[in-house]
Amino acid sequence: MYTQIHKVLVKDVMLSKDKFPIVNSRTLIKETLDQMNKFSIGIACVVSEHMILKSVFCDGDIRRTIIKNQQSISAFFVDDVTDHSIRAFKSVHENETLFKAVTLMEKLKVWDLPVIDSDFKLKGLLHLHPAIKYLINSSKNVDNN
Repeated sequence: MYTQIHKVLVKDVMLSKDKFPIVNSRTLIKETLDQMNKFSIGIACVVSEHMILKSVFCDGDIRRTIIKNQQSISAFFVDDVTDHSIRAFKSVHENETLFKAVTLMEKLKVWDLPVIDSDFKLKGLLHLHPAIKYLINSSKNVDNN
């Protein structure tokens, strides 16, 4: 089982770009939240016009901002997403092993990691549920052989 799991790459398991929220820096918080709800994912990736990953906005950012800023919800909704997104985010390269990426997710205590290429271009999103499902199914296939 060791060789199988340690050979699987992030790009083989990641969500494609049409399966999670991708917004630009001028997108309003309200629109970003609508996208997060649409995809049922607690993260949105903020990109440039060339799909370069600039920041991320997640559920935790919403809670921290509301508590810290004490602004009205209606005022918060019309802010640009970059006003409250994280620019010092963690990501994973598309050619990293799934095992290393899931280990990093556990260390960081996160559910999602943006997947980038060598030019920081957004390629996908590694979501914990599909990653674990893949690892479980891989171990079942090995056990059955």
